Amino acid sequence: MQPRQDLSLVLAAAGASSRFTPHLPNFPHIKKQFWRLNGVPLVQKVYEDFNHLGLFAQIFILVSNRLEQVYLEQLLCGTNLRVLVGGASRQESVQIALERVQTPLVVISDIARYQVDFEVLERLLERMQGGLDCVAPALSCTDTMVYYNPTATPPYQALDRKRALRVQTPQICRTSVLKQAYKAGEFTDESSAILSLGAHVTYIEGSPTLDKLTHAHDLPAHHTSTTTHTGLGFDVHGFEGGKIMKLGGIVIAPSDCVDCGFKAHSDGDVLLHALIDALLGAINGGDIGMYYSDKDPSFKNKDSAQMLQEIHQLVQSVGHFVERVDLTLFADMPKIAPYRALIKRNLAELLGMRVENINLKATTFEGLGFIGRKEGVGVQALVQTRALWVIHE
Repeated sequence: MQPRQDLSLVLAAAGASSRFTPHLPNFPHIKKQFWRLNGVPLVQKVYEDFNHLGLFAQIFILVSNRLEQVYLEQLLCGTNLRVLVGGASRQESVQIALERVQTPLVVISDIARYQVDFEVLERLLERMQGGLDCVAPALSCTDTMVYYNPTATPPYQALDRKRALRVQTPQICRTSVLKQAYKAGEFTDESSAILSLGAHVTYIEGSPTLDKLTHAHDLPAHHTSTTTHTGLGFDVHGFEGGKIMKLGGIVIAPSDCVDCGFKAHSDGDVLLHALIDALLGAINGGDIGMYYSDKDPSFKNKDSAQMLQEIHQLVQSVGHFVERVDLTLFADMPKIAPYRALIKRNLAELLGMRVENINLKATTFEGLGFIGRKEGVGVQALVQTRALWVIHE
């Protein structure tokens, strides 16, 4: 396929995956868009399949929250790529992308249709000409079709399956027409929205490979295994007088820290910051500053325990679970012994882990350096995660 400057691509991946329940131990929160096929998340696979064509002037991926946005921005490479936070529905998400589309034509597809059929895409592009406003792939129905209308008698009415179609994506549309159509009401796909305007829509033969992944049982035959990942984090913070000190989410008594806390944009919990960086390292997720910039006033005095929980949710969403945590506190002040058990229990609660899988140790600098002079502390964190690996048979 030849590169086209009149064509953009929008990939919808902002769903909550509430119906996707793989019932796998340790992976109750994995999202289908991050389901790892041969080690590659589906969102990455679909993006790379389309991007490899070199066809699109712009590519947009819609995700469900800011953390996923940051994660994908540094995971995926592409000068023509924009990752955007979507809306409450698929339609709202697509509309957010459409506001940034600068080409007259746009292809809309779903990450849930992760087996890209390039022959169908080529036929869509060939068919989209003349006065057409939208071309979509569709399959005929082989099952009996009924329509439920609660106001009718009887409420169930049979449909002619010979005339019924199952509509798929990707779909190619005129950008201006699709924008207008989506302002007219609520729709489940682009072709139905454009049809509501009385505009020109046609359907071509789709493909079973484009069937949508909604439930875990929609996946083709596969078996699962796991891979072990490690992440290393390190952080330091200097002291600042007159502040509350927190370590591992636990408040340190003023008498144990000479009435000082940590100099920081957030609450300065150096132990949790190192742990967050270690978690991000395990999922190839960059570093804490990418998600919580100290230049952003909205994160001023932010609770680091909340930050940890948000990053842990991301870790689970992308298909990892945390097996072990090993932490080393470098400090001549405060002494960690009175707080060790409290910190471990709090971390176990924050991460949904067993306390015995968390280790916390401390060492002093014997008066050497800024730590030895009691000007601040440092923390090193090491985590081990296990990631789901799916192999299709």
